[in-house]
Amino acid sequence: MDIERVNENTIKLFITYRDIEDRGYSREEIWYNRAKGEELFWDMIGEINTEDYFDLDGPIWIHVNASEHGLEVIVTRANINSDGESNSLLSSFEEHRDAANHKNLDDSIFGSFDEDDANLEGINHVSLYKFKDIDEIIPVANRLVSFGLQSSLYKFENYYYLAIDFTNVDEKEERQNIRSIINEYLTGSKMTIYRLEEYGEPIMPEDCFETIIQYFA
Repeated sequence: MDIERVNENTIKLFITYRDIEDRGYSREEIWYNRAKGEELFWDMIGEINTEDYFDLDGPIWIHVNASEHGLEVIVTRANINSDGESNSLLSSFEEHRDAANHKNLDDSIFGSFDEDDANLEGINHVSLYKFKDIDEIIPVANRLVSFGLQSSLYKFENYYYLAIDFTNVDEKEERQNIRSIINEYLTGSKMTIYRLEEYGEPIMPEDCFETIIQYFA
């Protein structure tokens, strides 16, 4: 997947159909199944450190362009003024939509994150990390339990997956600190929480860190 910063509020992602299929999706699912399209989008977002570009907090706009080689996804963050209203968003979105030179498919692609539903207030803040042995999570739990994070543990295809919900972590520096600690021990995963909840086995669906310390530390 290729990532390009367009400006301070917009990033452009490009993913080939081969990469899409390697992630377990088919073209038909992405074009006509809204849930699968959204799952792929969060899969793509989860692969990158969005804080290197901008925080995905608050309203965003998504526009999808398709070519014979793959999909181009333009993600634009809204600027919120003092009255709580977004400004400089529509013009930016329209500008990059008009500038896109790929052939658009039918509006059903990605369930059409159109102008009415692309304002995603309920944005996903869950990060996933995978590991082989349950002992690998013990030092992570010891160091992060004091942060009061929402944490869950799943198992899927011989791997354990730690899910961390950053919704209530407001400070950017604190989020970065937490991720730095986790990265010392575990590997980030491209898996989406949606796929994990659907196909994975919940081991500790909540309070993972607290449970780990209670039984293993």
